[in-house]
Amino acid sequence: MEQELLDYINNHIIKDSSHLVDLKTDLFKGRYIDSMNILYLIGFVEKKLGRKLSNDEILMSNFASVNAIIKKFFNE
Repeated sequence: MEQELLDYINNHIIKDSSHLVDLKTDLFKGRYIDSMNILYLIGFVEKKLGRKLSNDEILMSNFASVNAIIKKFFNE
């Protein structure tokens, strides 16, 4: 799942291919994710989980990096 998330972010969300993210990249501090792209990323995670995320799950901390996403949603 790590590689799939990285590929999605680097190929569909990041506009500048010279600034690709890795597992630890802070997606918000690095300004890789904006208000529109976070919605696409949430949708991607929901599709992979096969369910909608609750409002309590949609926190910046849960989407701060690929590692954070994996830890919160795919390692439970």
